[in-house]
Amino acid sequence: MTRALRQLSILALLIINPLSANAWDEGGHEIIATIADGRLNPKALAAVEALAPQVPNDGRPYDAVTMACWMDDLRSRSENMPDAGMFLPWHFVDIGLSPPDPLPSFQPGDDNPWHGDAVQALKRAMVVLQGGTDPYVPNQAVACAMVMHLVGDIHQPLHAATKYFYSHGREMDDRGGNREGVDNGPADEPRFNLHAFWDSAWRASMGNDGRVELDERFKPGREHHPEDVAALAAEIAREDAPALNAKLAPNFEAWAWESNGIARDFVYPDLTQTESLKYCRLSSGYIAKANRIARQRLVLAAYRLAALLNATLGAAHPGPVPASYPAGPGSPYSQGGY
Repeated sequence: MTRALRQLSILALLIINPLSANAWDEGGHEIIATIADGRLNPKALAAVEALAPQVPNDGRPYDAVTMACWMDDLRSRSENMPDAGMFLPWHFVDIGLSPPDPLPSFQPGDDNPWHGDAVQALKRAMVVLQGGTDPYVPNQAVACAMVMHLVGDIHQPLHAATKYFYSHGREMDDRGGNREGVDNGPADEPRFNLHAFWDSAWRASMGNDGRVELDERFKPGREHHPEDVAALAAEIAREDAPALNAKLAPNFEAWAWESNGIARDFVYPDLTQTESLKYCRLSSGYIAKANRIARQRLVLAAYRLAALLNATLGAAHPGPVPASYPAGPGSPYSQGGY
């Protein structure tokens, strides 16, 4: 299949299931980038600002904050976007919730832009960010945009978790909550699902009508306006700063397992089941706790992103390109912590 045909196939899938490839929504990624931006040392900040305009665009160049949205723009910003439809599987990693669910390989292999996962993608992008090469990450600007986006993605619990189940003798999964409908989602979003809720949980609350309500001030649009989230970014950075002993050093597998633990310990167990197996209901308590967890994850992702960029683009003497990163927790499906 040619590259053009592959892209058309992927875009057709997005039309059928537009929520399947989402991550933190636009405002979420801009909050992460804004907080991280304020923690960069001068050399790292200058490097990010120089790389941002080099990221492929549709005539609207990126800056040091909006470049964190580039990977999502490939699927939604405009038909004139270079590389539209690329890298969709690189936004998430399918880790089950308990043994004997299949475990992914966290090492990049003979995959391509239509295979692989977020952990593998981060490892690929980091090699290029540090001066190496990768067949699917063309340059340092794209690598930086990928790292800024995927560090955020991997901190969203349902980007590192999927519920496996059997139906008619076949093993299936819920695609990270995309197959778990929410029956009290926003009235104007009839296809709202659990994954979509967690993408936007940082701006969610319970409305007076008993439905999920998303703060419209931060609704995604075709144009990026990071200044709209600047005040909120500063607020949640103050309220939800990581603990002083938080582990910030890059360990992509550990970060994925951390998110998986949240899904395993809270995202799924605390759902209110309904008579329909295809739908769940979110209580006011669930929404409030999810909102707080989501904001904590945004800030932690920002701190880790800043530490990573400072250690690479901002280091006086950057270290060698790593062959691999340390493995995550040695005991799969260990206790999470939320």
